[in-house]
Amino acid sequence: MEFVATVVILTCTYALLASGIAILYKAGRVVNFAHGEIAIVGGYVFYSSGLMAGGSPWFAVIGAVVFSVITGAFIYVAMMRRVVGEPFYVAILITVGIAIVLKAAIIVIWRAEQVTIDVGVAPAIRLAGGATLSYMDIASIVLTIAFFVVLHLFFTFTRLGVQFRGTAENALLASQRGVNVNLVLSLAWMIAVAAATLSGVLYGGRAFLGSASVSIGLAGLTAALVGGLDSLRGAVVGAFIVALAQYLTVRLIDPVLSEALPFLILLVVMSVRPWGLFGTVEELDRV
Repeated sequence: MEFVATVVILTCTYALLASGIAILYKAGRVVNFAHGEIAIVGGYVFYSSGLMAGGSPWFAVIGAVVFSVITGAFIYVAMMRRVVGEPFYVAILITVGIAIVLKAAIIVIWRAEQVTIDVGVAPAIRLAGGATLSYMDIASIVLTIAFFVVLHLFFTFTRLGVQFRGTAENALLASQRGVNVNLVLSLAWMIAVAAATLSGVLYGGRAFLGSASVSIGLAGLTAALVGGLDSLRGAVVGAFIVALAQYLTVRLIDPVLSEALPFLILLVVMSVRPWGLFGTVEELDRV
């Protein structure tokens, strides 16, 4: 049961990261290499907001939401809007720059201090074999499921969600039909940053936040590539594959190799299906 619980919780963390990457790629053909840094900074913001309010989790949630909205909107309006229509590698280089700035912020603002989010760490459920699930673990599962359900309902049944899908298919045609493409793309960034922040908070509830923790972004990117860079369903499947591989490597082979194995899986999948398990072939071909 410990095996199942650990893999499921890791899958939740990586699925949130991968979903943000998939949303940005599907909406604007941007591969975000700063996703891990955004997740950890979001975790730090949640932690610091709670401290400023005397440990109030509600104030911490508000701080994380405000961070997600402002950061997502700022990144698009100040940087990404200017490179719409430019070669795809221009946007990638910008995200690399954002990653460098955010990692510097972790060092300058939080002194690269290793912190953990002590919210809901008490055991809530005891499983067979002596394993336990904390309230934070249960929250990880519930919030991840809720996130994907809300996304599905949003994209399927709301006007803005339909406009989002239209922009993802053909931004120029959507603009000609009266869709506010800038609003859609800025919303995509806000959703992606929110997903990364939630992932960072959940990660901080089980491990230490620190400058080295940004490596979870590589796991999220690997999950997105394995599942298909434009597929939310693929994000979940890819996250499960990466989480399972890491857990088995730690338990059965060598913990040192746990960070490298996902990339081996990525190489295998890319050699067989370059567009990922659930990716769309023609969309990758355009890139």
